[in-house]
Amino acid sequence: MGKISAERLLEVMSDFDESGGASMGLVAWELYVPEQDVAVAWDQAVVNGWLQPAGHDGANDEQLWRLTLTGRAASAKPGRRSS
Repeated sequence: MGKISAERLLEVMSDFDESGGASMGLVAWELYVPEQDVAVAWDQAVVNGWLQPAGHDGANDEQLWRLTLTGRAASAKPGRRSS
């Protein structure tokens, strides 16, 4: 499948938003790709202020993240292009 887009990352993150967030590992698992295929879009989302820390998953020892208001707005824009 290759590296995922920022748009796809935001779509998956919005699916997990109500349940408390997701880690990069969970997003990769959901998309059936290695974490490195998520990393570029993930870093872009953090830099753009689309993701914020949302707690910690003790079972997997991973930081959980959720969409910010800006991230929700970006994920809702049809045909949004990542910058």
